[in-house]
Amino acid sequence: MSGRHLTEPRIPRRRILALVPATAGSLALWSLGRGRAAVRSGGAQELHFLATADSGSGDSNQRAVGRQMGAVHRRDPVDLVLMAGDNIYPSGDLALVKATFDRPYRELLAAGVPFHAVLGNHDIRTGNGKPQVAYPPFGMKGRWYSLRRGPVAFFMLDTNVNAPWQHQLPWLKRELAASDAPWKVVVGHHPIYSSGYYGNDPAAIARLTPLFRRHGVQLYINGHDHNYERSNPLQGTTYLTVGGGGASLRPVKAEAHAARAVSVHSFAELQVRGERLTIDAWDLNGNRIDRAVLNPAGAAVPG
Repeated sequence: MSGRHLTEPRIPRRRILALVPATAGSLALWSLGRGRAAVRSGGAQELHFLATADSGSGDSNQRAVGRQMGAVHRRDPVDLVLMAGDNIYPSGDLALVKATFDRPYRELLAAGVPFHAVLGNHDIRTGNGKPQVAYPPFGMKGRWYSLRRGPVAFFMLDTNVNAPWQHQLPWLKRELAASDAPWKVVVGHHPIYSSGYYGNDPAAIARLTPLFRRHGVQLYINGHDHNYERSNPLQGTTYLTVGGGGASLRPVKAEAHAARAVSVHSFAELQVRGERLTIDAWDLNGNRIDRAVLNPAGAAVPG
């Protein structure tokens, strides 16, 4: 199976509104959101997005995080949301999508903000994740895929135990080599460097970090560990764990590679403006728990 590349056409707003079906729910809002984000991002050298993972609990913690994500959008409209896996607990069953997606993110969905997800280990327990891949509001164009929004290229991976790396890895090499984006962000569910429960993954380090270094990947976003963590830049790449989206938290203690590690329900806000990528992390009460600024070389710079 091969991944697919997603481009966002510029569609007149009048045409988008005419095409939106007169039905409620996330399917109609997803259609509207794709058009809005395409028009808003265009070719500008700015992009504003959110990232969350291990979010699909459907409980009060996820709803509180979702409200704070909506508050960020009201303050400064976001172009998209990344979901780094475990989108629906406990087993990825789409029958629970209203509680685990529609309700927590109702404000963002109503505003037409598009979501783009990857599969987590809980998501593949139902139909090996195929129902989620086929669900339009999750914005997935395959088990792995890429998309370009303004100055940022996103490379969305399947990092599960049954991922066919013999196909996915050559695809990733080609996509990274072909990309001329000034900012490259890779998203997968599983951590590569982590101070959390699962720790560092030697196999992922060997498989992926040489590619990140060779092709200038500035950021890797993941979940799986149920905490927030931002690494110091490691050979030009910052590793960002956003696993506090709603699932039960686990303890975390910062290892030597970590710049910030905290066990709290939270999400990340990221903004690219020219030669600066700013990372702000917020907890479920709207308190800032972290801030960092990167340059295109992947180095941390004064904020």
